[in-house]
Amino acid sequence: MSKRILLVGGGSGGHVFPLIAVAEALRTADAGVELLVLGNGPFLADAVTAAGLPYKTVKAGKLRRYFSFWTFLAPFQAIIGFFQSLWILFVYMPDAIFTKGGYTSIMPSFVARLYFIPVYTHESDSVPGLANKVISKVAKTVFTSFESTAKYFSPRPDGRGKPGKAILVGNPVRPELLTGDKAVALQQFNFLADKKTILVTGGSQGAKRINEAILEALVPLVQNFQIIHQCGDSQYENVKTVVDQYTKEGENSYGPMISANYRLYPFLNPQDMGMAYSVTDIIISRGGASNLFEIASLGKPAIIIPLSTSASRGDQIDNANEFHKYGAVVIEEANITPHIIVNQIQELLEPTRYAEVSAKIKTFAKPNAAQNIAQILLQ
Repeated sequence: MSKRILLVGGGSGGHVFPLIAVAEALRTADAGVELLVLGNGPFLADAVTAAGLPYKTVKAGKLRRYFSFWTFLAPFQAIIGFFQSLWILFVYMPDAIFTKGGYTSIMPSFVARLYFIPVYTHESDSVPGLANKVISKVAKTVFTSFESTAKYFSPRPDGRGKPGKAILVGNPVRPELLTGDKAVALQQFNFLADKKTILVTGGSQGAKRINEAILEALVPLVQNFQIIHQCGDSQYENVKTVVDQYTKEGENSYGPMISANYRLYPFLNPQDMGMAYSVTDIIISRGGASNLFEIASLGKPAIIIPLSTSASRGDQIDNANEFHKYGAVVIEEANITPHIIVNQIQELLEPTRYAEVSAKIKTFAKPNAAQNIAQILLQ
């Protein structure tokens, strides 16, 4: 008899795309499996609809590092989320619940425990966030992306407490991100096969400082390389305005090179990102775990610019430092300059170093992460 699995998540692409990768792996492993996605946010809603997955919303109260009107509402949203979860899980009554962490997952996880439904959660980052630390108290298993994460879910140093719950699987990657056709992609982006291509991505939400740095370095970049730039929906108009201004100002010199060698997008869906990956030689990226495991699966040398601690809990810095051990270049956000970006690209493209870094980065990958999670959920 096929199982019924509840998948819980929300937020940015770093939480959503791995959740969908697991859903696809479950469908492949068991065509009869029943799936329901529970979460919130427009990004999740659009992604699961595109993937053909049934979806229900649930409220979540998020703890913020700053005070706002939403901070006041958070406890009430959490209470609403608890009762929503209580009803949805009672009606659906899954055999297991899989979460991607985040505050959306807390109430469904605790309700699942009340119903004696096994909870499985996945921690993307090398140092777990508060939500997964809480969820781990009721979880049967914590899947981890980084080997170093296991210690956060292990028995206490004095030997007391429950056995460790962590299983190292890596971060699930959607297969369409890895199967782009290079010949088709060259036509899609109108690029030349014999010119090196750089992909710049700040993740699904974009990265303001990376966008600024690329614009500052745009002229020397387009003189030497082809650029695919995913800048984020919220920053697209501002970036486009600057690019258009540069193109007009340099119409008798570098302007035509910008038109020929630079492609700007607010967001690339998984199919288009797969095409971008297929033609790319170097990737400039944030330090989100999903980005890092996609890069590793491709074996592409990369320049990682993690989000600073002024805008995060430092998880991307921890991730990037782990990834650096496998050959990736890591640049602190405060240290980005046009010269450093161009210089690091040129150094990575030196043939001997390129081959060494590519081979080393690929050893970081865990290509069967989604399949291994699906296998355990279906047991």
